[in-house]
Amino acid sequence: MATVPLRVILLCLVFGFAGVPILFLLYGSVHAETDGGFTLAYLERVFLSGVYKNALINTLTLATAVGFTASAIGITLAWIIARWNPPGRVWLEVVVMTPIFMSPFIGAIGWITLGQPRVGVLNVIFAHLGLGQIDVFSYFGAVLIMATYFSPYAYALVRHSIGRLNPEMEEAAAVAGAGRFTIMRKVTIPLLWPSIISAMIFTFILAAEMFSIPGILLVPRGYDFLSYSIYISTVRWPLDHSEAAAIGVLLLLITLLGIALYSWVVRIQERFIALGPKAPRVPEGIPGWLRYLGLAIICTYLLATVILPIAGIVLRALLPFFSGRFSVSDFSLNNLRAVLGDQLVLRALKNSVIVTVCSISILIVIAFFVALGKVRRRDLLSSATALMAAVPIAVPGVLFGVGLLWTYIRTPIYATIGIIIMVMLARFLPLLVRLFETALIQIGRELEEAAAVSGASELVITWKIRLPLLLGTLRSAIAVGGAQVFNELTASALLFTAASSTLPVVVFNYMFDGDYSRAAALALIQISVLVTGFALISLLSVRRRKSVIIEPTLVLEAKGAN
Repeated sequence: MATVPLRVILLCLVFGFAGVPILFLLYGSVHAETDGGFTLAYLERVFLSGVYKNALINTLTLATAVGFTASAIGITLAWIIARWNPPGRVWLEVVVMTPIFMSPFIGAIGWITLGQPRVGVLNVIFAHLGLGQIDVFSYFGAVLIMATYFSPYAYALVRHSIGRLNPEMEEAAAVAGAGRFTIMRKVTIPLLWPSIISAMIFTFILAAEMFSIPGILLVPRGYDFLSYSIYISTVRWPLDHSEAAAIGVLLLLITLLGIALYSWVVRIQERFIALGPKAPRVPEGIPGWLRYLGLAIICTYLLATVILPIAGIVLRALLPFFSGRFSVSDFSLNNLRAVLGDQLVLRALKNSVIVTVCSISILIVIAFFVALGKVRRRDLLSSATALMAAVPIAVPGVLFGVGLLWTYIRTPIYATIGIIIMVMLARFLPLLVRLFETALIQIGRELEEAAAVSGASELVITWKIRLPLLLGTLRSAIAVGGAQVFNELTASALLFTAASSTLPVVVFNYMFDGDYSRAAALALIQISVLVTGFALISLLSVRRRKSVIIEPTLVLEAKGAN
């Protein structure tokens, strides 16, 4: 295990990524832009003047609606897979997580093509069929789009709990004469309540921090939101970084109240704990029609979140002028040529690749050692590091953008891709720590202890034993973390300059300026780069598969021989 000085350095690094930006956010909210002194004017304006009353109400309403809807979708998907045993259950576990690799804003671009009033592809089809119109530029449309792309997070948070439910309690209630609704209300929901609340709060935070989709779909309709106000304060002249920080403090308090609510619910619900089997059992005796109904629901979900939006993006990118009606002869590569001939786009593509590679490389190293300390050592220093690494889970990404702006605005790193990398490290460290923590828990200590007794150093143990056993986790970290970094928009949109912009930022700027066709063309390029990256990871995985299987086996045999 790492020596104490190294673990202190690790704690300082994690605090620098996750803690310092929050402190500077608070500092910025009381910093006078004019004379640099202390002032409460910005906090008074945000909290007491009523200027942001509508933005606060709209943020709470939208985030709550998205949280409920996303959780309902995620719980439904988890219930279908865990309880209905649909055909291809193992593959469907992967399929329902597919939208997590796709930027919600990219999905929104696809749905604008499909559901734009009068000229959307689906609206044109519905008009021919005499059906009603859909409008994605509505409150309901924005909620549905955001909820469908946040639902995989809700699914991930409740899936394990549903699989571990103790069926004996439900069976006992049924024998006692309780109906299905009563069992659900009195037994199932109380057992799942902590996971459900966790899913709601997490998706609530995701919705509260997002300004891109509400900014494109709802702001033109007269709505205002806290996250969008933060964005405008940092990018539109006259810039007002102190007011952005003050709004960020309000948004931070909202999320902290949500976390406090979750903690209270978990304490109240501790009396409902009922452990089921260690390994979720495969449901038996499920009617065939119910299994295929579950399959149809999941396929519909995949159609709405991946297939239809990508089809809409392709159409918009290949049509010079979009009117909802088209023929094959109308297709053209002009939009793709235009964006690929733009030096700003090429620079953004280069920046995105550099930021992704650098961020993931640093994140993997730091996350591995944070998780290793938490799982293997479990002392005060390691626990403090792990706790600090988890802070970004409860903090909206837009606040890290403002905090890092205040942290580095007077340093050489400001206005470079270095500050973009810093925000990626802050935002996605908890995700990778969780991946490595889960994997390390499943690896027994016997091999490491045997190697230590044989005189192997900590570095040798990590290189020869841990890493070969964690290659699958490394691939997952690169794929999942890389997709999240490559698609990140919320924080980087507050920190970019012409020299440090990334692809998602340029896509958003195209949409913000009303150039939907070029935005779709660039979104198609963004998707293509991601797919290419996943293909390369899969190819490398196939080539390494033999060594992954053989090396641990040899180690186990050697240990057994001794």
